[in-house]
Amino acid sequence: MAYKLPQQALYAFQLPPDLLAALQPRQLVIPDSHPLHPSNRLQDLVDQDPATPPPTATRTPGNNYTCALTGASFPTLDGLKHHYRTDWYRYNVKLRLEGKKTPVAEDDFNRLVDNLSASISGSDASSASTSDSDFSASDDDRATAAAESGSNLSRVLRKTHLSRAADKDGNGDDGDDDDVLAGPRTALQWFEAPTVADETQYGVARAALPLAGARKRALPGAEEGRAVLDELRALQLAPEAAPSSAAAAATAAAVGGDERKWTLLMFGGGHFAGMVVQLRPKLVSRGKGKDKEREVVVLAKKTFHRYTTRRKQGGAQSTNDSGKGKAKSAGAMIRRHNEAALTDEVRELLGSWAPEIRSSELVFLRCSKNNYRTFFGYDDDAPLQKGDARIRGFGFPTKRPTINELMRSFLELTRVKTSHLSASALAALDASYLSSIAPKPAPAPPAPASSSTKKEPAKPAEPQLTKAEELERDRWTRLVDMVRKGRVDALRAFLDKYGPELESGHEDGPAAAADSSSPSASPTARAAPAPGTTRGKLPSWWDARERERTPTLLHCAASADQAHVVRFLLESPSSPSPDPTYLSPLGRTPYELCGSRATRNQFRFVAFSDPARCDWVGAARVPSGLDERVELEKERREEERRAKARERDEVRERERVAELEAAREKEEQRVREAQARAPSLKAGVNRLGGGPPAVIQDRQRSGLSEEQKRRVEREERARAAEARLKRLGGGGA
Repeated sequence: MAYKLPQQALYAFQLPPDLLAALQPRQLVIPDSHPLHPSNRLQDLVDQDPATPPPTATRTPGNNYTCALTGASFPTLDGLKHHYRTDWYRYNVKLRLEGKKTPVAEDDFNRLVDNLSASISGSDASSASTSDSDFSASDDDRATAAAESGSNLSRVLRKTHLSRAADKDGNGDDGDDDDVLAGPRTALQWFEAPTVADETQYGVARAALPLAGARKRALPGAEEGRAVLDELRALQLAPEAAPSSAAAAATAAAVGGDERKWTLLMFGGGHFAGMVVQLRPKLVSRGKGKDKEREVVVLAKKTFHRYTTRRKQGGAQSTNDSGKGKAKSAGAMIRRHNEAALTDEVRELLGSWAPEIRSSELVFLRCSKNNYRTFFGYDDDAPLQKGDARIRGFGFPTKRPTINELMRSFLELTRVKTSHLSASALAALDASYLSSIAPKPAPAPPAPASSSTKKEPAKPAEPQLTKAEELERDRWTRLVDMVRKGRVDALRAFLDKYGPELESGHEDGPAAAADSSSPSASPTARAAPAPGTTRGKLPSWWDARERERTPTLLHCAASADQAHVVRFLLESPSSPSPDPTYLSPLGRTPYELCGSRATRNQFRFVAFSDPARCDWVGAARVPSGLDERVELEKERREEERRAKARERDEVRERERVAELEAAREKEEQRVREAQARAPSLKAGVNRLGGGPPAVIQDRQRSGLSEEQKRRVEREERARAAEARLKRLGGGGA
């Protein structure tokens, strides 16, 4: 079966020759000031020229050479240089690069080496000694000791979780700290092609490459990118030539089994999906004069599903059994049986696919560790064996195992990702990555306490409020609450009682003078504020976010959509007279915060009745004045119209109900009359052993309903049948 490949995407194994030749691995540029730059790394001291004194060495008053990292002292420079090649020093370098506390004493390091597993031999002999007798050893002995100590150091680093590049099997060495520069392995290896497409990056999945995907650690420096590029070029498929005859086509089909192929397997939740796919796509003609389309060739595919997971609870039955013990319900037994049956089906399928799996270039497997027993270890001749370098994961999240999901995963692995980032954007990404992997600075040791050291002065405590200030804040809180809840009567009484006190206690109180700094105030108003033109600004201690949106009481009333409070604040002589042109820090006037037409009309009414009060259109942003009498008359007429419409609807409803009542009474009367005629019909049928004439029967049935007529007919047929049976019985006697 064939699936179409996306026409716009680049296929990783059939790249254009000019692009493939121009690809270059993208390198991570590390600035000189970064701690991970080679010039700033302590580990590079190991490989420096022996004739050059290490920069971390200091001379003590006794002419001894002292290591600034470990504190070890040596009488000769050669002894110090040899110290830089010991495991103890390298371990302290690792600690410093990781931002951990240093130094670790030599005895403590030797204790770590001694605590390794019994399978590690020669730990004591491998750790270098700092005595003078060791410095007289030959160069061969030093090389042998260094080789033996490398594995011990890597084991100690893995045990203390300091080696970021050690593989999971424990077969790697320390690598002279090159893994720090190489960084963590990523799922994609990125390349650039400046001569083909500038500011374009190409990403290739490492899992799609046999060697790069099998490496558990990245190669140091730029070697990783070059190795991946060389492998990618070696894996390119030659262009397929169309066969010129039927014999050539048969020959091509016969050798098709030697084509490169992949096996993709997914298993989980009672679902299994498997597919063997050929890497060389099939070319299909789309029509005359058009380019051929590439299609993925699927050599084999299969899916299984069985009920093995507990509904609405999650997890397989075997997992639940191992955690809580075996359940004895019928559903649990069914799930156990299905798990065993599904395992047998998958193993049988793998056995039938054994030739394809063994000849596959790569095998992608997605399953949990609990399901490894389904694929590995059940048979020596199984096509999949644990530890096979071809087996790997997909490297990205996948969904439920289906054939479509397998095909999507295959396209994701073989598609070359492209991005179009400028040099500045790439530099920003590099800087972000370098900042994330930079070693943390070692914590500074606490300074020794001394009597001469002055203690830092304690932070001044927040000033306590006086009773008058607390009372004022409480009154302001009650005032704003009344405004937002629309309690006009309580607000009027409250302002009559406490308005003067709030005005005298707060310069921006509800009855304060006009704020000359308002951006909407005119120059004349700023020069000489008119008497009574006041604004109810909220005090400065009020919540900053609320003051940013609703700085005055009028803003609060308009925002809460309280039309009566807005009118009261704008016109009542006992209330503050806030400025409707005052702009909030967000640049909004009170009119712009209104949530309904009724509240907005209050501003328009006041603008019509008092047009000289302010610039209603320009500053207050009220569209126009509105005559309240005309508006009330309009609303009255509209209400009358609605009332008449409601009345007409009620009359129509009453007439409809009356019609329904009359129809129901008429039907009941007809039923009563039909029931009254039913006894006479029965008597007429039984009179003189015969039925009434047909005319009489039709006249009697005319008043019956259809159901009653059918019942009468059934009774007549039953009596006629009884009469026939009697006659037949009498004749036989």
